Amino acid sequence: MSERIEGKSWICGDSVTVYQVLAESHWTMKQMDAEEMSHWVFDELEPRATGKKDGFRNLGYDIVIAGKCFGCGSKSVEHPMAALKAAGVKLIIAESTSRYSYRNAINLALPVLLCPDITKKVHPDDVLSVDILEGNIKNLTTGEEWSATGLGPFAGKIISAGGMTEMIRQRRKEYGL
Repeated sequence: MSERIEGKSWICGDSVTVYQVLAESHWTMKQMDAEEMSHWVFDELEPRATGKKDGFRNLGYDIVIAGKCFGCGSKSVEHPMAALKAAGVKLIIAESTSRYSYRNAINLALPVLLCPDITKKVHPDDVLSVDILEGNIKNLTTGEEWSATGLGPFAGKIISAGGMTEMIRQRRKEYGL
């Protein structure tokens, strides 16, 4: 796993629900199909993506910058986080998140960092370089630097393994199970 993620940032506000990340009408229910769902990420929140298949993906954003309470509105729903990752999002940096969305993202190997006032520090389309384990953020567009809460060793292991399911598979193999 690369500890450093670089990419173009997209900014959303406070209290973005899982249903704004991905409208429930686009969830695949019999079997979660992240690629199919990814075509409609932020369809109702990003005007340039609305009604366009792969609208958000085609904008080329790698990092989602979110305000307070990102991913709120539901309990254990992993569909929106899986769709974000499949749409090319490599990292979420938020002022705060719902605990369910945070955990679902980490379990799916989509890193989430917490950083106070990040929506006031980053501008749309800024390019960031982020050390996800240490939490160091450098804005390559402006040269400014900040600190976020890094992933920590256990979450880092989950991300490094490719997600919780893959980490469990690797552990089972290590123990001959």
